[in-house]
Amino acid sequence: MNERVFPHRGFMLDVCRHYMPVADIKKLLDAAEICGMNRMHWHLTDDQGWRVEIKKYPRLTEIGASRGLSYFGNVSETENNCGFYTQDEVRGLVAYAKARGVEIIPEIEIPGHACAMLAAYPRLGCRRTVWPDWSPRDVEARYAHAVRNAGGIFPDLACAGRDDAIRFLEDVLDEIVALFPFPMVHIGGDEAPKLHWRRCPDCQARMRKEGIESEDALQRWLVLKIGEYLAGKGRETIVWNDVLAGGLLPKHFIVQQWHGGAELTRAFLQAGGRVIVSDTDNYYYDYAYGETDVYHIWKHPLTPPYARGLEAGLLGAECPLWTERITNTARAAHMLFPRMTAVGLRLNGPESDTWEGFAARLREKQAQIDALGLTGAPERFWRMAPEAAAADLRQDEAIKDAPAARPYAAWVRRLLTVEAMERLLEKIDMPAPFAAVARDWALGDMDGEAAPLPGDLRGADALARQLLEAVENRENGPWRGIEECVWIETMKAYARFVREHFASYGYYGFDRGGWTTRQRDAKLFRLGELEYELVHARDGAPAIDLHIPSDASLAPDGLNASVSRARDFMRARFPDWAGAPMRCDSWLLSPKLKDLLPPGARILRFQAAFDLTETDPDAADALQWVFGVAEGQKAAARLEDLPEDTTLRRRMKALLLAGGKPGNAAGVLARAF
Repeated sequence: MNERVFPHRGFMLDVCRHYMPVADIKKLLDAAEICGMNRMHWHLTDDQGWRVEIKKYPRLTEIGASRGLSYFGNVSETENNCGFYTQDEVRGLVAYAKARGVEIIPEIEIPGHACAMLAAYPRLGCRRTVWPDWSPRDVEARYAHAVRNAGGIFPDLACAGRDDAIRFLEDVLDEIVALFPFPMVHIGGDEAPKLHWRRCPDCQARMRKEGIESEDALQRWLVLKIGEYLAGKGRETIVWNDVLAGGLLPKHFIVQQWHGGAELTRAFLQAGGRVIVSDTDNYYYDYAYGETDVYHIWKHPLTPPYARGLEAGLLGAECPLWTERITNTARAAHMLFPRMTAVGLRLNGPESDTWEGFAARLREKQAQIDALGLTGAPERFWRMAPEAAAADLRQDEAIKDAPAARPYAAWVRRLLTVEAMERLLEKIDMPAPFAAVARDWALGDMDGEAAPLPGDLRGADALARQLLEAVENRENGPWRGIEECVWIETMKAYARFVREHFASYGYYGFDRGGWTTRQRDAKLFRLGELEYELVHARDGAPAIDLHIPSDASLAPDGLNASVSRARDFMRARFPDWAGAPMRCDSWLLSPKLKDLLPPGARILRFQAAFDLTETDPDAADALQWVFGVAEGQKAAARLEDLPEDTTLRRRMKALLLAGGKPGNAAGVLARAF
């Protein structure tokens, strides 16, 4: 049983997607008092609307508080799309809430969910670096910012590299602090894709100046700067847990955990941080009852797994109500009550031992809330049978899946895939010029204006296309669930091939798309020094083809560790291949190398681990791997110009000049290296 009364017992009201009249918010505050809630988190700014008057910047509400028809799903396209709260109205609501034991915590989103703000003041957004001729050029033109009329995640962020943008945010917070006396301010921080920051010369200059290594860390820098500003005004700062991706935060920050990143939130708690629990599985009440009914709320543990043993850091819980598909107060009441009522009962402890006792207490509270004109969900939604829950979820999906909303949903999915691809380019150390062109090709005109691209893309489009597909395979395809280290090791082949192209031609390019479909589709994995491709032999039996990357070391210990790791990986992930023979077909196995290398050379020790099955004495693959002569250069290559700075190069060049070929051979791994 829970004997503790949590200090933070709250609900969050999103008035950006759909405005809610002051009189209706007062009803919700009356209901919050009945529920035993003591906090209202007021989500006042987002992509779809800026809802609070800021006197220094009137365009925030002149432009940012209005939008046209809205396409969030099968709900009204016109209801409550426009409106804002004057400062007098805000003061009145703060006082009304205070009289009922409820403190209001405002949320001003920083740096993302900023479309409405940037539509009003575009100068606060990012400039752009473009690569029209494979060299960087900074352009002043801003992105096409607009108040959004559909749900989703957007790339429009306040520029972290511009001092005037930061001063603007501080000015806004000055007025917010004056309106809301409670010593906490929420500054958001969730769902901030970094596409604009990666392209922004000002953000990149800030990172260089401050020694910041990533855009996630840049967000942390900005959040810390704003948090210190608020601390100087006697306020603590609340952020969504997304911000922890850039690193831990000082103790005057509070993290609101909603989705993902639980291991980072646990680390924050272990460091003495404080957390508000708002996990989507238990507390998001714009979700259907079929997903989270009242019985689920009663039985789920108040301490989430990431906080076990660290309960002292839990301030309490909060029930967010996002209003993309909640256009009026009647629908809000149906979704909130009695779920919020149930949370209030649990957070105020002690708890009822039985569901029947809990439901009886809930009926008493709900009768009082119904009397306010806030009609909650009927009791058939409180404890739903599986069939009823499934039907409710289907109905909810039908509400979301309106034909008019589908293009917007597809746009957001594409944007998030591009964001994931851009992060992947950084993780695999793709050379910067090639990464920049690949990024801009993938983004296209999704940001409102396509960047100028070089006339010859040099394969950047093909690489981007494959990596976009690889990211989708990572999310919902064959890469799903495979260890991150294996994913990144394997994907680094793309960057390796681009660098190899530079070594051969003198400029970056990608011409290995026929090969890398294996990496894209999780048919080939790099595990240490070697790559392992899952194939079938001619008789249909599983087999593993070994490939030796150009940056592999042939030191025996590393090779043996790679094979051992591969066997463990196959047993865990692909049991049909656990004991499959490992085959190799390479110039490195050519018997002719015995005449070109001194005894004991690593290549010869590598060969000794294989039993040869066939040879091809006329193959010339070694030209590429020994001399860096790419496939497209072989026809024009002059043998007399080949370098001879190593023993192998000198002797192989002599062989070639004498009319010989280095050859290839195939074999099966038969013993340790």
